[in-house]
Amino acid sequence: MRCVSSLTAKAFPVFVASVLMLVAAWPFCSSPALAQEYSFATNSELVDVHVLKDGSVDIDYTFEFTNYGFLDGVDIGLPNEHYDASTASASIVVNGVTYSPSQIHESPYVEIGLAVEFTAETMSAIQSYDDFTLTFHVNNPHMVYTNPLNATQASIQFRPTWFDSEFQVGNTGYLRARVFFPEGFSDQSQSVWLQDHPWTSLAVDGTSGLLVATWTASSVSSADQAGGLYDVGVGFPEQYVDEVYEPEQESAWDGFVDALKGLAVCLPIVITGVIIALAVVGVRNSARKRAVDYFEPRLSQIGAGPRRDLTAVEAAVVLERPLEMVATMILFGLIRKGKVKVESESLPMKLAKLAETGDYPYETEYLGQIEKDGTLSRLGLRQTLIDLINGTVEKLSGFDAGATKDYYSKICENAWAQVQAAGTPEEFAAFLAVRNDWMLLDDNYVDRMTRLPSRLPWVITTRTETTVATTARTASTSASTASRSVQTMASQYASQVKNAASNMTTSMRNLAKEVTSRTNPAPVVTTSGTSGWSGGGGFGGGCACACACACACAGGGR
Repeated sequence: MRCVSSLTAKAFPVFVASVLMLVAAWPFCSSPALAQEYSFATNSELVDVHVLKDGSVDIDYTFEFTNYGFLDGVDIGLPNEHYDASTASASIVVNGVTYSPSQIHESPYVEIGLAVEFTAETMSAIQSYDDFTLTFHVNNPHMVYTNPLNATQASIQFRPTWFDSEFQVGNTGYLRARVFFPEGFSDQSQSVWLQDHPWTSLAVDGTSGLLVATWTASSVSSADQAGGLYDVGVGFPEQYVDEVYEPEQESAWDGFVDALKGLAVCLPIVITGVIIALAVVGVRNSARKRAVDYFEPRLSQIGAGPRRDLTAVEAAVVLERPLEMVATMILFGLIRKGKVKVESESLPMKLAKLAETGDYPYETEYLGQIEKDGTLSRLGLRQTLIDLINGTVEKLSGFDAGATKDYYSKICENAWAQVQAAGTPEEFAAFLAVRNDWMLLDDNYVDRMTRLPSRLPWVITTRTETTVATTARTASTSASTASRSVQTMASQYASQVKNAASNMTTSMRNLAKEVTSRTNPAPVVTTSGTSGWSGGGGFGGGCACACACACACAGGGR
């Protein structure tokens, strides 16, 4: 029978990996004596974290244990729910013999993690020889985050796992953590470490050829490790990875529920929890507003009149249309001008670049982000949008921002009205081709375009189909053909916009948050316990995951 811990373990959020070895037994386990013998020593703990180009990390642990009781498996907590279980592998070495686990599966005891189960043969060997080595590997995506105080840097912070002192005998004898920088990065002057956590060494790894930062320590207490004293972290230019994420915030509701759980313990804790929950609501609402408010005009002069010479794309920025729509407008403009051709609409879109320069700086930048394989550089697109927004802010300086928004809102409505006033399918097509750029300013473009044929004055809508009203000289077959052509045309426009907005590159919606954090960043709140990044060449910045490192996490385990 399997004996499991009554300890509730919660996985460390976002960056922090915790390995939880469930060693305490329930009172009703088949052999109560075993519960008193669950203890072990951690002679050494080695962890390698490889930062990969796709924004994920490979995590490799090697533990040297001395067992003083009985173990039938190890439950390994992982940094976040994005881990790829199909990449997990493990081995156990006892007295020079390597054993495979009976299985690796989602842990039933750790909120986010995998269970490495021992075979009966492995358990018997451990009982006989006591000393054993456990190695574990897994790939964990969604691990590279923005350094919020240095917009050009990506960063990763990691806390090597620890074991609860209730079950671990003595301190961990030796701890070594290594972070391998992404492939292609070698300029040590551009590397930074987590403030107050400088690496022991920084060198090129002889085997992989990668730049690697190493931290070492001896006689490490579980409490110090759990408290973050041995956290490691690096920062580097973001162009060396394809995916860089913004720090995530805990759900306000989750925080409120957690606070209510303490009601039976102490009312002041509940009151504090409510205050914190309300604060989180405010922060989330503010963050949600900032996700839209990426455009913050400076030196806007009320009464100065609108700026009337903006392009449709720049007008979309002023109106703060979704950034995925702004990017789509750039693409559509280049397609209309014959500078880009869409090869595939599937995620990620494949584009054929037919020109090196565009008519506007943002078009030229966009063209420059098309890779050799036809995909669009996500980081490059992000920078293009940032430059576009900043450029538009400058162009609006000295003009009335509110009047400018009203001016282009009216242009958008006039464009829709002109297309809707078309008297024939041919006029409809001609007006749509010319006015679509301005129609895209509509915040509900896809739905409005889909419904447009039914609103045309010369179209009759029935339950079964939409037909063009005919004159005595127009055959019904011609009317049906015209109707279908108008419907197809509108449907194609809507579909193409929807596909481009979603599939232009990966994580288009998250892109807006990343852009907003640079064009209209959240106010910086300083505390006496803030942490940051330090390093050679005068580089520095803020810790992208300071909140994660301050959270409590249960240790110990099977």
